[in-house]
Amino acid sequence: MQRLPRLLAGLPLAVALILFGHNAWSRIDPEDQKLIDAASCEEIVREYRNYSAAEKAAETQIRQSNAGTAAANVAGLAAFAVLGFGFFTWDDTSDAQENLAELRDIRIAIAEGARKKGCTL
Repeated sequence: MQRLPRLLAGLPLAVALILFGHNAWSRIDPEDQKLIDAASCEEIVREYRNYSAAEKAAETQIRQSNAGTAAANVAGLAAFAVLGFGFFTWDDTSDAQENLAELRDIRIAIAEGARKKGCTL
């Protein structure tokens, strides 16, 4: 019976780790780190540019998706006000945000590899 209060005391921490812990899972793989460490400065510069461009494209895609959802919801709200019924949409960008986090982590690892080797980005 005394375990229950201890279990309940640790429950908020467990929930917080489950909800917010996925950011820690998106770190770079050891295999990717080995490839970065073995790459030449020319390869590092090229891949840094590629990952920077991909990161910007992912950010733009998320922004456009959010703007499109907002515009659709405004139209739905206007229809509801005028006609008495409307429509609303929900666009889940969690996959795109996870991809963006992974791209960012890899780009940062490439920049760190460039710094270690003395490459200019």
